[in-house]
Parts: sequence; C-alpha cells; structure tokens
Amino acid sequence: MSSNKDKKRLEKGMKVINSHKGKQTVYETYKKIDPAIAEEYVKFLSKQPDAVYIRWDTEKKRFVA
Repeated sequence: MSSNKDKKRLEKGMKVINSHKGKQTVYETYKKIDPAIAEEYVKFLSKQPDAVYIRWDTEKKRFVA
C-alpha cells in the first residue's frame, strides 16, 4: 500500500479492528496463518465496517459477509 488513499483505508480498517475484540482476535489469527489474508481482512473492513459474520470465500479469494 503506497498511496495516501491506501494509507487512509488501512487506518480506517485498523480502527474498526481495534475497536472490536472479536475482529481483533480474527485479525491476529490471520496475521499468524497468512499475512496476505490479514491484509485483505483490513481492506474489507475499511469498506464495510459494520459487516458481521465475515468469512473468506476460497473460490472468489475474497472476504464476504
């Protein structure tokens, strides 16, 4: 992530994660298992901060709620 827009998106996603214990736990787990998926998790939450029951779609290779 290099542009200013990407940095703001990352900050927004991390704010959502840090304000919710469950999302924080999921994020930490993804960081240990696969950092690329953890980054996708942050991006997803920056776009859909109110999403619940988030899961990784293995066919589409993205998060869905």
